Amino acid sequence: MDIKEDRDEELVSLAFSRGIFFHSAEVFSDNISGFWEYGPIGVKIFNNIIEQWRKLIHSMNGLEISGSVVLPKIVLQASGHEENFFDMEITCKNCGAVYRVDKLLEEKDSDKNFEGLSEEEYFNYIRKYQIKCGRCGGELDGIKKFGTMFPVRVGNDIPAYLRPEACQSIFLDFKRVFDSYGKKMPMVIAQIGKAFRNEISPRNNLLREREFYQNDIEIFFLEDNFKFETDYELQIYDKNEKSSGMMKISDALSKKVIISGVTAYALSKIHGFLLGIGFKNEDIRYRKLYEDKAFYSEESFDLEIRKGDTWVELVACNNRGEHDLLAYEKYGAKGLRLEGKTPKIFELSMGTDRLFYLLLSSSFRKDSERRWLSLNSNVSPFKAAVFPLVSRDNLDVKANDIFSSSIYSSEILYSDSGSIGKRYRRAEEVGVELAFTIDYETMEDNTVTVRESDSMKQFRIDSNFLDAIIKESASESFDELRKKYEYH
Repeated sequence: MDIKEDRDEELVSLAFSRGIFFHSAEVFSDNISGFWEYGPIGVKIFNNIIEQWRKLIHSMNGLEISGSVVLPKIVLQASGHEENFFDMEITCKNCGAVYRVDKLLEEKDSDKNFEGLSEEEYFNYIRKYQIKCGRCGGELDGIKKFGTMFPVRVGNDIPAYLRPEACQSIFLDFKRVFDSYGKKMPMVIAQIGKAFRNEISPRNNLLREREFYQNDIEIFFLEDNFKFETDYELQIYDKNEKSSGMMKISDALSKKVIISGVTAYALSKIHGFLLGIGFKNEDIRYRKLYEDKAFYSEESFDLEIRKGDTWVELVACNNRGEHDLLAYEKYGAKGLRLEGKTPKIFELSMGTDRLFYLLLSSSFRKDSERRWLSLNSNVSPFKAAVFPLVSRDNLDVKANDIFSSSIYSSEILYSDSGSIGKRYRRAEEVGVELAFTIDYETMEDNTVTVRESDSMKQFRIDSNFLDAIIKESASESFDELRKKYEYH
């Protein structure tokens, strides 16, 4: 087993054991792949990610909506999904296993885009890379189209679809929101919601699902007079120029690597969000798209996250121009223009479950003694943990008093069950950075031990400083906190 697979298996094992995420209907052996559940810890992490995302929306003066997951057939006809939303599948001649062709090829060459090729081109690549069935080693054959939308029947046999992308609701609701909320441009509308794709062979846990969340931000504008706020240094991969390197947004604009102001603005915003929830700058990459971008896109980047020795697409960053609203008009939609002009749209479309998994993957740590999640405090399921050394001699009573008096009590993990070592491990495995331990010395001088999960360093503090340390740990290192608060 290679290191990458071993790391993924360890992470999934941890997630299952702590109920972070797990298979839907797992109590049945014949459940359906591509559907997942979040447990209590997973929901806490997920909700904290969404809270940070909503802060991003607020910083853009954005408005959030919640659209229906069932859309009329005409919407998906107008958007082009009904005609064009399909993948190419290939079948094993021996065992009948079915695979999505472009994903098989991407596993062999992650730097190349294999979407939209002809059947002959796909076969040439299959032969070039000598790809066989992953299940039985048999020969692959029979490439054909596979529609990836879920059709549904509404009421008395009315045709409709489960939406394949959450963004359609934003496009549909734009004019209503514009008329109701100030009639000012540019206007930012965002949504988090479920989307559905009938994947041929969903794999890689939360990275490719049939039912999934998306975070979409759509920027509607008439004039591109956007100014970015923070001049981040971005890693930009440009395959046409055969270059990959760090470049400030301002330099990318001046060198025409980034063409438009709205693109610079959007990339600056999404980059700040990702740094704020714990991704490292060197693990974020912007792949500049050329012939592999949508035909209507004026400018496109795929924001990718490093996962081991590969890069995984996380956010589609597309200047969609007037395409979407004009497409609706062609199918009879009314009232989408502003004073005769069709708004342009810039899109940041993110797979939320994919974000969740990549964040856990990037924070996963393991050594010879333990495994744990080193999560940023903004997304950790708990701000801290409070433990009595033992659950007797009034230590548990004292610990409960300290826990209950904290202003963060609703965000603190309290436990007095099991040995203190096992409680440390349980907290570390779900990404709790700080643990405060109440022991016999606490009963004498009101001091407690604070322990950091990554380094396992610890020092004693006056228990009155517990809240201050929790608050300041978001911006200061453990060693800095020690200099400030260690009890002498």
